[in-house]
Amino acid sequence: MNVYQVVRKRLVSVKEPFKFLNGDVYLLVTPTTLWIWIGSKSFADDKCVGAWTAKVIEEENKSLEIETVMEGIEPEEFKNLIDFTVVEGDTPGFLKHFVKKADIDYKLLQIKQDDAGEIKTKEVPIKFKNLKSGDTFVLDAWDDIYVWIGKKSQVREKYEAGKIARVLDVERKRTPIVYTIEEGQEPKGFKELVERIAKEDKELEKNR
Repeated sequence: MNVYQVVRKRLVSVKEPFKFLNGDVYLLVTPTTLWIWIGSKSFADDKCVGAWTAKVIEEENKSLEIETVMEGIEPEEFKNLIDFTVVEGDTPGFLKHFVKKADIDYKLLQIKQDDAGEIKTKEVPIKFKNLKSGDTFVLDAWDDIYVWIGKKSQVREKYEAGKIARVLDVERKRTPIVYTIEEGQEPKGFKELVERIAKEDKELEKNR
């Protein structure tokens, strides 16, 4: 059995004695099952990266079954696999470690359903204040894609945003992480992340 801690966008091997931070996500890989353990205080970014890394491992071994467990309600099968303790703490996630890229175009796409029921997609300036409750948005930060869902957004808007994220994934022939974030449940630091992406996008525009 291999045990990994999800640290930003990579897996760090963990050795005994196992101490799980309640703000982090861990993977346990057995010959038959890939377990995703989610701490009670983990943020959306941790959970997304955990699911993404599990997907990458599964691609290498199609026979693995993926099981997700939450802190405090682990099934007996999981408890019998590993002896661990839970401690307070978390490892900084993607929100504090945005890496600038060169020659890349960032975009914020607004997906809106008009009065006639038609879905309209348009690019808007990358600003946190442009995220409106009535719509869904896709923030394309190249290696990361953020789908932000407004509280009053329509079902079709959410569906279209998901389609756009999948198209971006296929077009770039890579494995980006797609984060789905709901209004009011943004991870700490998300607003600052949007502002940093906007600043970098402006700098890139000047140099083109």
